[in-house]
Formats: sequence, structure tokens, C-alpha cells
Amino acid sequence: MAKTMKIDESGTHVGDMESTGMDSLSQGTSQFGLGLIMTLAALIGVWGVACLIGGIAKCEGILDLVRGYFTAVMGM
Repeated sequence: MAKTMKIDESGTHVGDMESTGMDSLSQGTSQFGLGLIMTLAALIGVWGVACLIGGIAKCEGILDLVRGYFTAVMGM
């Protein structure tokens, strides 16, 4: 454990206190959470691109895909 100095408002040395390691635990947890979110976002992006490519392959072209999308959204 790391020792840090405790200093009061006047600037005098009051004593030493030991860090509990909670800072490193919370930093590691937030790094893991951020990594998990970024990984899931990348997987969703890859899935979306794969669906778009599949839709273009199924239709005759991009314009036919866009026309079919607007027809589905507008209900025509």
C-alpha cells in the first residue's frame, strides 16, 4: 500500500495515512465498463453493416433498397 502525507490547511505535516487501494479498484472497474461498452458498440456496428450489405444483395441495388425502406416506413 502506498503511503501519502496528510497536510492541514496551514501547510504543516499532520501524519501519514495509507491508501486503501479503492482508487485503483474504481479506476479498473470503470476501465472495464468502458471497454465492455466500446466492444458492444463495435459488435452492433458490424452487425448493422452486415445487415445493410445483406439488404443490398437481396435487392437489385441501393436505390431499390432505399425505395423499399421508405415504402415500409410510410406504409405505402
